[in-house]
Order: sequence, then structure tokens, then C-alpha cells
Amino acid sequence: MKRTPKTRAEAIAFTQNKAKKREIGTEEILQMQMVTEFANRYPEKRGRLFATFQNPTPEQHGLWLSKGLVKGISDLIYIDSEYRIIGIEVKHPEMEHHRSTVEDQANWLIKNCYKGYFCTSVAMFWDIVNGGEGICPKKVLNFVEKVSTIRFKILDL
Repeated sequence: MKRTPKTRAEAIAFTQNKAKKREIGTEEILQMQMVTEFANRYPEKRGRLFATFQNPTPEQHGLWLSKGLVKGISDLIYIDSEYRIIGIEVKHPEMEHHRSTVEDQANWLIKNCYKGYFCTSVAMFWDIVNGGEGICPKKVLNFVEKVSTIRFKILDL
């Protein structure tokens, strides 16, 4: 029998636990692999790659907005050797994403970064960090005009 949360605190804890269970083995793990490999390979570049932590619970959303939450900002920010911002939006290729979320993320990458890409693997992450490319946000915007959800594994961009 399922237990229904009775207090606000129980409801918040329930929502957070549900979100944690959903994320295990997906984008969060992929992002951790990227950050860990970068830290191990380039300890002297500590602080050049950092996460933005932009996933508040519904209860936290208003508070986080007042603290500077930026809609659509990429998961990772990399500052290259010339101090330019490279935005990296991590996407697990098997996960489905809503069009509006992807549009916000693509627009942020286009408008705010020297270079910005969607990234679906650790190998692609290293290509981006080493001056190569990931998945172009302009191409993603063109693709999502035709769909309501997107899985990055089906993209041929």
C-alpha cells in the first residue's frame, strides 16, 4: 500500500526522493563522469569547469529565482584558455525532453556563450573541451520546431 505524505515536509521529502530515483543513471551520472575525468586529467585547471545546479523542486523554484536562477542556463560552464565561456548542456541520449525546455537551453547557449553545445557523451565532452564541437544548438532549435518532445539519440545533426 502506498503511503500518502501528510505534512508539507513529508511532501517535499517525497518529491525530492522521487526526483532522485528518476535521475539515477541518467544525465546526472553522465555529468559526474565528465567533471570527474576533467578534475583528474587537469587538476591545475580547477575552477575552469563548473556546474550551475539549475534543477530546483517545484517548492524551491520561486526561492531559487530570487537567488539568481537563470532559465535555460547550461549544466556545465567551461572557461577556455582565453577566458571565453563554453556552455555545455548535458543530455543523456536515451532521455526524453520537452520542447520548451530544450528551446530555452538552446537559446541560452546561442545568446550567452562564445561557443555552446548540447553534449551526449563523455567523448563528445572531451571534443568540446579540446576545441571541437558538440551538437549545435541552432540545429536543435530547427529540429524541435516540428516535435513536442526530443530524444537526442535520434538526432542526425
